[in-house]
Amino acid sequence: MEEIRKAALAYYNNLPKDLQKLTSAKFKEIDSSGDGTISIEEFKKSMGSSFHNNSVIMERSFKELDNNGDRKLDFNEYITLYYLVESGRVLIYCAGNGCKAAPFLKGLYFTCVDCFHHNKNGTFDLCTSCYHNAGFVHEHTNFVDNHVLLRSKAACCESTSEPCSPGSDSESNRQVSRTGSKRRALLGFIKSGASVARAVGNMTSDVASCSIM
Repeated sequence: MEEIRKAALAYYNNLPKDLQKLTSAKFKEIDSSGDGTISIEEFKKSMGSSFHNNSVIMERSFKELDNNGDRKLDFNEYITLYYLVESGRVLIYCAGNGCKAAPFLKGLYFTCVDCFHHNKNGTFDLCTSCYHNAGFVHEHTNFVDNHVLLRSKAACCESTSEPCSPGSDSESNRQVSRTGSKRRALLGFIKSGASVARAVGNMTSDVASCSIM
C-alpha cells in the first residue's frame, strides 16, 4: 500500500496547477463538515458509486486509505483515494476462491489475457498467492502479471509502428531505434515457448489488440 501512496503523491505533484486546484476543490466538496478531513460517513455518501455501493468493500478500503488510523482521511490520504478511483485500480479485486487480498489488489497481480481483451464485463485478476496455488476456477488459462502485460503491449505497438527515417543519423532517431530494438527483442522473447510467453504471444498476435489502454 505504501508504494501506491507514493505513486499517488508523485502523480499529484506533477499535475498542472489547475488540476491540483480541482483535486483540492473535490476534497472540500466531500468534506461536508468543513473540518479538513473526510469521515467514514462522508466517504460513503460521496464515493458510493465508485465502489458499486458495496458497504463492506468501502469500509475495508477506508481502513486501507487511513494511513494513521484516526478514522479520518486527511488531504494526502485523499490523494491516494483520488488516484485509485481515477485509475480504476480501486475496482481490481482478486477473483481467487475465498481470497482475503481485499479490498483491492495493491501490488503485482496476474490477469487473464483473454478476458482483458475480449470480456466486456471486466477482467479476471488474481493475487500472486492465488495464482501460484491455483486457488481459482476460470475458463481460460492464459495469465500474465500486470508488468509483463504492459511491456508486451508496448513491444506490440513498437512492432507495428513505422521505423526511423532511413539515412537519418540524428541522435534522437538513433535512440528511438535502440529503444525499438529492445522492445522488439522483448516481443520475440515473449513469443518463445514458455507458458507465460505463449499467453502474451496469443495476445500480441492480433494487431487490433495492440492499442495501449
